[in-house]
Amino acid sequence: MDLPLDAATPAAPTSDSAPAIHPAPQPGRPAEPLPRGFVPLLVIAAVGAGAAQMSGALLTFQLKATVFGDSATTIYSLSSALAAVFTVLALPTVGALSDRSRSRFGRRRPYLVAAAAAFALGGTLLVTATHPAVFVLAHLLITLGFTTAGVTTIALLADRLPADRRGPTAAFLSLSTALGALVGMGVTTPFGADLAPMVALPTAIAVLGLLALTAVLREERSTRPRTPLRWREVVGIFWVNPLRFPDFAFVFSSRLLVFSGVAALNGYQVFYLLRRVGLEPAQLSGAILLTVVVNCGISLLVAPAIGKLSDRLGVRKPFILVAAIILAAGLVLASTATSFPAYLVGGAVVALGQGVYFAVELTLATQVLPDPENPAKDLALIKVADNLPVAFVSAAAPALLALGGGDNYSALFLAGALCAVVGGFLIQFVRSAR
Repeated sequence: MDLPLDAATPAAPTSDSAPAIHPAPQPGRPAEPLPRGFVPLLVIAAVGAGAAQMSGALLTFQLKATVFGDSATTIYSLSSALAAVFTVLALPTVGALSDRSRSRFGRRRPYLVAAAAAFALGGTLLVTATHPAVFVLAHLLITLGFTTAGVTTIALLADRLPADRRGPTAAFLSLSTALGALVGMGVTTPFGADLAPMVALPTAIAVLGLLALTAVLREERSTRPRTPLRWREVVGIFWVNPLRFPDFAFVFSSRLLVFSGVAALNGYQVFYLLRRVGLEPAQLSGAILLTVVVNCGISLLVAPAIGKLSDRLGVRKPFILVAAIILAAGLVLASTATSFPAYLVGGAVVALGQGVYFAVELTLATQVLPDPENPAKDLALIKVADNLPVAFVSAAAPALLALGGGDNYSALFLAGALCAVVGGFLIQFVRSAR
């Protein structure tokens, strides 16, 4: 992987009264020395967390639910719904708590350990669960581990890397869930339906990756005074005033719209392949795996290179607009496909757009934060925009599919393409970053 070197310029001297946790470094400003291996371990921790989460979401949660017999789909659906709500609530909450941490171990390290513990306990309960309540608890714990790991790794990106060196690392972090899905499915596939190793291996990758990052990371205890958490601040965990911080609002809204385009394709591709392309059910698993490989492969090839180019040029917004247009073009191609190869071409174009988008969007988000010294909560809110599109698309899909007599997937995909393009243009209204 073409990751940034770990060398950094020496830290500027600080007075005894200065906070021990330094604000995020900016271009032209000395940065804290990075621990050896920090950037690769940051990416490995994020990918490992994605492996543990996505192997569950794609396979092992559903496989475990079958032990509950005829109630399996109901229990799984309820558990997934609870996990989705929990994710939206947990993301900014974990970020805010991390920002306010005064632990002698630092702001981020305790949350890396907490994520590892949540994965370990959740994985153990998932394998041993014999009651639906324990299954739901396991699902929520694994979700908590994934959420906590995601918030903490992107906060460390903002904490420790200067803005003009974040591009490639941010690209890998943005791709970590997709890469995690490949890793997770890759290590579980050889075990058939043997649940214990299918859960244990991805969980071990996540736990070891998070603990390895914890071991190399050095954070001093903050000397800033602890202040009581007021009710207004509690509400503020889930809210950023768009009038005071319009650039943050534009970035959030743009991400929401672009990811709505992706959700339109990903959420309904199984039905599309069955009903429009004409695949047989037995062909689906191989077809979906191929789409995942193509998506990840193209995104992985494109994103780091574009991230490095974006760093060199010092601009992000033009890349996001181009990415949105490419992604929309892929959705248009997919909407007209009547064969699997044609659909795969559309998916490949979508992957190209995603690669360009992932290369720059997280870096741009770190540059428009309302409080750069406390980035975790606001970056977690940005991550909420990854999850909301699934709910929005699910709500809008029945009406779009019903146009013209039913099964109008072209209308659904074209609506997603329009959302992506609007999201790309919306980012051009950001004023505090290029």
